[in-house]
Amino acid sequence: MTRTLYQTILGADFDQVPPEIRRMHSFARVATGSADVTRGRSAVAGLICYLARLPEARKGVAVETHFAPIEGGERWTRVFGKQPFQTDMMVGKRDNFPCMEERLGPFLFKMRVIATPDGIDLTPEKVYLGPLSIPLWLSPKAIGRERVKNGKYSFFVEVTFPIVGKVFGYTGWLEPSVLLDETGKA
Repeated sequence: MTRTLYQTILGADFDQVPPEIRRMHSFARVATGSADVTRGRSAVAGLICYLARLPEARKGVAVETHFAPIEGGERWTRVFGKQPFQTDMMVGKRDNFPCMEERLGPFLFKMRVIATPDGIDLTPEKVYLGPLSIPLWLSPKAIGRERVKNGKYSFFVEVTFPIVGKVFGYTGWLEPSVLLDETGKA
């Protein structure tokens, strides 16, 4: 049994993304690689990173990502060096666009998922703080890009806040290190 989060969200459009990305989102239970982690330079950005327990800024840090099934989606636990960073990724509900919901602490990001022959793009459409909808012009923005570079699954994520600017980001590559078989076992 393969992982189906992106297939459920994208339907037939999932087939147009590069095979390295499809493999990562279909069969990887654990993936390992390297990343550059950055943080915004302002004191407010530093405070947000501290409160959210986001990883420290480092270049070339080893990264390991675990994909675990949860109701309605997957829990992604990324470990940068020894610093974990976890979010829940779920199929969007009641949206009229291909939507993934990402929960990070009290925030829920509803992101448009766009599949192209180059990869997958995630752009924020709605943001909630608890039950409260935040207007996009006031809300944090988390964008993500998945591509293939040098034959490897590559990623780019950046989180910005209004007025504050960049708060956190990471870019790098992953390769599956533990794969699921057709029965869903690693």
